Amino acid sequence: MTSLDVSWHAVHRMMDETRRRPTFSAVWSLRLALFSGALAISGIVLHRFLGLSTPVLLNVLKAAFVGGGLALLLALVAIVRIWFTGRSGGAAAFGGLLFSLALFAWPAYYIPVVRDLPAINDVTTDLHAPPPMSALANLRGPGANPADYPGEHFVEMQAVAYPDLQPFLLSRPVDEAFEIAAQTVRRLKYEVVSETPPGGSFEQPGYIEAVDRTLIIGFPDDVVIRVMGDSETSQIDVRSASRYGQHDLGQNASRIRTFFAELRKVLDSSVPAAAEADNARSKGRATQQRRGGRGRGDRRN
Repeated sequence: MTSLDVSWHAVHRMMDETRRRPTFSAVWSLRLALFSGALAISGIVLHRFLGLSTPVLLNVLKAAFVGGGLALLLALVAIVRIWFTGRSGGAAAFGGLLFSLALFAWPAYYIPVVRDLPAINDVTTDLHAPPPMSALANLRGPGANPADYPGEHFVEMQAVAYPDLQPFLLSRPVDEAFEIAAQTVRRLKYEVVSETPPGGSFEQPGYIEAVDRTLIIGFPDDVVIRVMGDSETSQIDVRSASRYGQHDLGQNASRIRTFFAELRKVLDSSVPAAAEADNARSKGRATQQRRGGRGRGDRRN
C-alpha cells in the first residue's frame, strides 16, 4: 500500500467520523430549545406561586422567546445541512425544531384574538364616568399601566367591541346591593384591597377595590366595583383593568361578564330569603290587625 493510499484511507476515515458526528447547529438547537422552554416554565411557576414580580417575568419570557427563535433558526440550518451533506444529528435537529415550535404555539394560539379584538387593557361598564382607582393606584409601580382611565379612544373601541357591557340595575336598597356585590367578590375569590360602604345616596357610592389573577400565569388585573343608589334602587358598575400589557386579549370584558353572571346567582339565591322576610312581615301585620280588631271589638262590647 502506497503512502497515497494511506492518506486516502485517512481522509475517508475523517470524513466518516465527521458524518457520524452531529452538526453543531443540530446539537445547539436542541439544547437552546430545551433551555428556553425550561426558562419560560420556571418563570411562570415562580411568578404564579413564589411571588416573582411581573416585570421580571416579562423579561424572562422575552429571553425565552428569543432563545426559542434562535433554536428554531439553528434547527432549520441543521436540517438543510444534514439533507445536503448526509451528516448525522437529524434527531437533535428535529427535536430542536419541535420544542421551539411548541414554545411558540402558546402565543400563536392568541393570534386570532389579537386580530379580532381591540388593543385595549381597561374595560368598564360606565364609559362616561369609569369607577376610579384609589387604593389600587398605589399598587401600580414602575412599568405598570397608569391608574387613570385611558380616555376617549378606549371608549370608542370598547363601544364597538363590547356593547353588552352595561351598568347592572336592580331594585334593591343600595346597602343590600353593596352586600350582594361584596358576596360576589368573595365567591369569585378576588383579593380585596379596599372596601368602602355607600353613604345611602347616588352622590355617595360605595367602592370595592380588588385584584384578580389570570388562571395560568397569574398576571394581576385590577377590579373596581362601584355601587350607588338609594333606599329603593341601585346601580352596580365594574371596571377591570390589566396592570401590565397593552392588549388584554378580551380578559377584562370576560371578567366583567363573569362577575355579573355570578352576581345574578347571588341575587337569585337571595330572593327566596327576601320573599320569606316579606311574607313574615305581611303575616305579622295581619296578625296585629286581627288582634287590633279583636281588641277594638272587646272595647266596644
